[in-house]
Order: sequence, then structure tokens, then C-alpha cells
Amino acid sequence: MNRNWNSLRPVLQHILDSEIANGNENACQLCIIDHGKIVIDLASGYRDQYNTPCSTDDLLPIFSSGKPFLAALAWVLAENDIISFQDPVGKYWKEFAAPDKAGITIEHLLSHRAGMYLLPSGKPDLTDWENMCRLIAAMPPRNLPGEKCHYHPLTFAWLLGHTLELATGFPLPFLLKKYVLQIAGVENSVFFGIPQDQMHRIIPIDDSRIPNRPAWEATTMNDPAIQVCCIPSFNGIANARGLAGFYSNLPGNIVSEETFDFATGKLFRSPDDPVKDHEWTRFALGVVLRGPDHDRRMFIGHGGAAGSEAFYMPDEKIVFAFTKNRLSPNHPDHPIRDRLSLALDLPTRFW
Repeated sequence: MNRNWNSLRPVLQHILDSEIANGNENACQLCIIDHGKIVIDLASGYRDQYNTPCSTDDLLPIFSSGKPFLAALAWVLAENDIISFQDPVGKYWKEFAAPDKAGITIEHLLSHRAGMYLLPSGKPDLTDWENMCRLIAAMPPRNLPGEKCHYHPLTFAWLLGHTLELATGFPLPFLLKKYVLQIAGVENSVFFGIPQDQMHRIIPIDDSRIPNRPAWEATTMNDPAIQVCCIPSFNGIANARGLAGFYSNLPGNIVSEETFDFATGKLFRSPDDPVKDHEWTRFALGVVLRGPDHDRRMFIGHGGAAGSEAFYMPDEKIVFAFTKNRLSPNHPDHPIRDRLSLALDLPTRFW
């Protein structure tokens, strides 16, 4: 890996600027932390139609790149013996003690093996937390608990989040802020439910390159009613510095090194459900192990729908965080991420 940060800084800035200039991107941020020190903190592009420059303090929707924050909360609670990863969800959520869901454990929720990956039928109000929990609890699993890894893009928030609420007796926004965001020191740069007085910092999702507009990602995450909610499967709003700060503090601060190593030490999936060659959903407990097959823990993190990504490299003690707001018609193929990886001499990823 190339770690000559002084020489890399202008190279990385040029990559960001050139992708803005050629129209592939509209606003983006990059932050890299090396052994706990911020060595790269860059931004490029524009935050509005008046070409106001994007800054490193601006906030962008990060979609599924926010899922590891909720996973980290579960790790904290397990480390403090409030829950166990092997606990049946029905221990806390009575509807999950029903015969068709009794086998679902917290491990299954974290590793996307609960079989409850679809939203409730109709057009449920995603902003109504309590009703969404009731609707999801009434759904049958699509496969046997633990049988198959199938990504839970949206329901992850209610399934895991409400379980942790019931286990602790506290609301999810309070838990995330106290045990994750504040411990990482990122409570002013990562939000799951943004206050009104911070909404001016948000750069909206841009779907101008999507053939069939409006895109769901834009209509959803540009909606203030969604932005003020806490739905950490998809509605996180952050900057790259905040994302990087989270991963930098995750092992050894938010949780112990031992808990981190256990939660990220292997793929949690059935031996009857092997990983396919081009499958990105290589889940440990709530994070993706996206390194090559010979070193899966090279990248521990998660990507998001607009192309954001963040990961920790445990052997290198490097954190990489990237945010962007322009949707790609070829997601998860994002040339800008590949160019940044090439400059850093890292393998490319898609997720």
C-alpha cells in the first residue's frame, strides 16, 4: 500500500476534481486515517446549483454505509452481557417466539440470515417506527433461520434496532448516540435522525445520471421526513471524516479488540451456503469482509447505494472513508473508487 501521504494528497485531490469535471460526480469527500491520525481529508464538487463548493464539513446521505453503526451497538451490548449473539430474538420480542420465527437469533440478524429481507406489503410509512416494527413482526420468514445469507437492505434497522431497544428498555436514537457516536467523537458529523438546525449542511442526492427518474434513493433520502428519523439501515447522513472516525475508534474504544476480532473474524453463514465468486454480501456480524479470498479481513466495512464506502484495514491500521452524492446507473461500479484504489495501490472493491 502506498502511504506517502504528502505526495498522495495532490494526486487524490486531482482524482476527485477530475471526476467532478467530467460529470461523473457532483460532490464527494475522502478521509483516510493512519494509526489514529487523519492524513487525508479532502472534498471536491458542489453542494448546490449555485456551485457552492463542497467542504469536508458538509453532510451526505451514506445509505448502507451506516449499517455498521447499528452492528457496533449490538457488539457493545454483547460485550456488556446485556445480550448474547446466540440469543433468540423472541427472548426480547414476543412476536418472534412464534413457531416460524423462534429460531431467529441476534447472530442471524447481524449476518443477514433471518430470511426477513422484504418490506411489508403495500407502501408502509417508513417514518412510523412503531408501526413498521409491528408490520415486520407479523411477516413470515422467507427461508429457515440461518439457512441462507440474503441481504436485508431496509428491514435490518427495525429487526436489529427494535430488538436492542427491547433488550435495554431505551430508544434506539439514545443508544446509538451514547454508546457509539459519542464514544467515537463523531456525534456532530454522523446522524441517524438529523436535528433541524443541522439540515442546512446536507448535500442532497443527485439522480441526474439515472435513466428512470426520480430514483428511489433520491426521493427517499432528500425527504426531510426521512432525514429526521432514525433508520440506520439506510438513512445515515455523514461526512467522510465522521465515517472514518467511527472505524478508527471501533476496535479498542467502542468495543475491545477481542470483541472486534470475534465479530469480524470470519464469515457467519451456513456451510451449505458457500460464497459465490462475485458475491459482495460476505458478512461477519454486521460488517462485510471484502478483501480477496486469501485475506478477507483486508477490508472490514460496508458500502452504500450512492457509492459511499468506509472500511478498516486491521493489518495496516488504516481507515478509508469516501462519500458521494451522485447516483450511478452502473452501481456498484464506481470508477472514482477504482481510481482512488489504484493510487493507493489497493485492490478494488464493489459493494
